[in-house]
Amino acid sequence: MTIKINAPIEPVPFKRVMQSGKRRFNDARYTEFKRELGYFALKAMAGQPPLEGAIKIFIEVYKKIIPTALTFGDWDNHAKAVSDALNGICYLDDKQIIEGHVRLFKGEPKLIITLEEFK
Repeated sequence: MTIKINAPIEPVPFKRVMQSGKRRFNDARYTEFKRELGYFALKAMAGQPPLEGAIKIFIEVYKKIIPTALTFGDWDNHAKAVSDALNGICYLDDKQIIEGHVRLFKGEPKLIITLEEFK
């Protein structure tokens, strides 16, 4: 099975969890990004249950700036943000991902994500 997610949203790379006293929290932009991506993932799943086996993931990240810009975000932080956002929606847990590819592009902000069951 192949799942394709086309999310016309501003990609936000993973940021370390912040702490204030004993309270730990994520950046509000990152939390909102995960919620928005989850919405597009649910639409792409069309009522299907999460995948249960090994998965390959292909992520295309588009932003208005060139990928070498310091503000673009590291490729692995984009992978982490996407894989966390899809937990429990497209697959049970991101530990099911055994192969992944991330490509960074300049263009209108969006994410194109393809998930394939590993065979």
